[in-house]
Amino acid sequence: MSTVSRQLGNLDDRNVSNVEKLQQRMVLETVAHKQQARVTLDFDGPVLGTCRHAESVAIGFNRKKKGQRSYYPLYCTIAQTAQVLAVHHRSGNRHDSIEALAFIRQCI
Repeated sequence: MSTVSRQLGNLDDRNVSNVEKLQQRMVLETVAHKQQARVTLDFDGPVLGTCRHAESVAIGFNRKKKGQRSYYPLYCTIAQTAQVLAVHHRSGNRHDSIEALAFIRQCI
């Protein structure tokens, strides 16, 4: 996995956007292939802890490891298939509602 992460780290913004579009297209093709009458989007804002002092991490509320630096992304998954449709990276310690409405509208 570290090799993939290093390669993704070398991409510019345009290429990252293209990878995200490809991933979303693959998820939507799977949903279309299943021909389900209803699709449920599940939105979540997890706390992803890290031991690094990397860009866009912050010390925030983490019940299990107080004081740990963490990322605060928003995820949109397809509940029926458990596939990730989109990820919105946010810097700093963010409540789930911050920037969520625009992300939800983008996903819908």
